[in-house]
Amino acid sequence: MLLLADLPEQPVWTATHLLHAEPAEWENYPEAHQMALQFSQAWLRGTNAFCIPTSGSTGIPKSINLSRQQIIASIKASTTALCLQQGQSALVCLHPRYIAGIMMLARGWELGWQMYFVAPSANPLGLFVRQSWAKGFDFLALVPLQLQNTLENEPEKQLLDRCGIVLVGGAALSAVLERATRQVKPAIYATFGMTETASHIALRRLNGPHPEADYYLLPGIEAHADQRSCLVVRGEVTQHQWIVTNDVVQFTGNNRFKFLGRADWVINSGGVKIFPEQIEQHIHSLQLSFLKEKRFIIASLPDERLGSCAVLAIETESVPDKKNLLAVLRNKLPRYHAPRDIFCLPQFPTTPTGKISRKDIQQMLIRLSQSS
Repeated sequence: MLLLADLPEQPVWTATHLLHAEPAEWENYPEAHQMALQFSQAWLRGTNAFCIPTSGSTGIPKSINLSRQQIIASIKASTTALCLQQGQSALVCLHPRYIAGIMMLARGWELGWQMYFVAPSANPLGLFVRQSWAKGFDFLALVPLQLQNTLENEPEKQLLDRCGIVLVGGAALSAVLERATRQVKPAIYATFGMTETASHIALRRLNGPHPEADYYLLPGIEAHADQRSCLVVRGEVTQHQWIVTNDVVQFTGNNRFKFLGRADWVINSGGVKIFPEQIEQHIHSLQLSFLKEKRFIIASLPDERLGSCAVLAIETESVPDKKNLLAVLRNKLPRYHAPRDIFCLPQFPTTPTGKISRKDIQQMLIRLSQSS
């Protein structure tokens, strides 16, 4: 069943109801709820092909065609890897326009789950802390911002502690957030995947007795690194076709790898390859007071001598002591990896799924540097 938990009457939609429903029955619902019901109805009626948009976080947004067989293969792989069960409860709080939200719904219908749907928000568990019937969920998926907000609010954190399995993905996790997951009870996994692979094809346990540094491939997934060190994958989720990604990885063992960064954003500074995602993780681990509560990324600008150089973009109006912050970073970061300059942006542009849009920030920095 699918309960629309954030609507006034909290309507419940069963498979039987959806199979025979007309769109007019939900035309007054908010857009996200309508899309959840539209996909659910199509799935239950046996639709064999789905056109799913990408968020555009690493390039131009596009639509990906996925077959029912691919989605079911993804469900089977995650069910095996995570020991998911029939009849469990799930919180669906990701947008049903995109693959992560769609897969939550598809898993729920295939496994006969009790699904509680809420429109995407920064604090989805906040609605449930006021509900006496909310005892926690067996399964939920969050983006890092949602997880961070949950851990920062004690009532929501207590509810999270009554949950079973939590997937977190869609954007990079900071080192600080990863450490924070070790203080909560549910099993939290970082996901690795894309729309083309019908959601995640690899997982990494963040907490528990043995937190993992490497991702491990789900059952039925083959992978290797190409000459660029980028991940190439195939399996039933790709209709057994090789998918070449721009994700730079390092294999550390059989079916295990480290994610180093996106090839799109690698900075070649005087022959030294700099992966922005790794530098960002390093900066997070320093826990510098000014940066603790702010979003930031490492980007690049053209440099006459080095070809390009790393710079730090911070979502803030100003930096009180930019010179000192740059000096600290030069002292703490590996040689050649420290940012040359700092740029302040009042608000980071984001994709429709809430990810930071690196390409838009890159363009903004180029314009700022040219005008200064």
